[in-house]
Amino acid sequence: MTTPGRPGAVLFDLDGTLLDTPGAIAGVLHRVLEWSGRPDVPADRVRATVGKPLGIVFAELMGLPEEHPEVTDAVARFREQFRREVVPEAARLVFPGVPELLSRLRDEGLRIAICTSKIRASALELLEPAGLVDAFDAVVCHGMAPRGKPHPDLALLAARSVGIAPRRCVVVGDAVDDMRMATAAGMPAVGVSYGVATSRQLAGAGAALVADTIDTLEEALARIPAHPHPGHGPTAQLTGSAG
Repeated sequence: MTTPGRPGAVLFDLDGTLLDTPGAIAGVLHRVLEWSGRPDVPADRVRATVGKPLGIVFAELMGLPEEHPEVTDAVARFREQFRREVVPEAARLVFPGVPELLSRLRDEGLRIAICTSKIRASALELLEPAGLVDAFDAVVCHGMAPRGKPHPDLALLAARSVGIAPRRCVVVGDAVDDMRMATAAGMPAVGVSYGVATSRQLAGAGAALVADTIDTLEEALARIPAHPHPGHGPTAQLTGSAG
């Protein structure tokens, strides 16, 4: 049973939050861009797109409209290469301590959900070999709501899917758009700085707490209240030894 005033659900991003995939994603993005005749896109620019929907990513990196055939072809090639190169490594990419954290949250009576910018098929093809798919009460993905991150729609759908009021949900993610989505949905957010965005970027986007490791993420989830009042004060940084 959850304690009154404590969150009733935790909504997790996937890439860079539960699985150490951003480096692999960036590598595949680079190879697809090279295949498309764009080998010189800066690495930091590519890395900054990790976690966004693929159509948006390639449109941005290729300087083309999202519906352009070259963008569509790049998305298809990315998915093919990712499925071949990264998915078989899914179990190895789970951050140490994640399965245990998810199990403890469930034992405490919290509902837990995935809230990702991946389409559902792509999310499940990672979660299943990673051994995590049964850990979640809901898997909410890009395309299942009218608008994706940073709009509130996915978070609000995840809250409905697990039967918990939005004000009693907490969003956990490694990207600025995760924090902005949470703020737009009226949910507190915990950032993790071991993914894509820095602690400063996460705090600036609305994170109430920022954790550096899985261990300190669990500490943050124990500390953060549901439905915080606006102006909750400065973001706290939680550090600890790497898991």
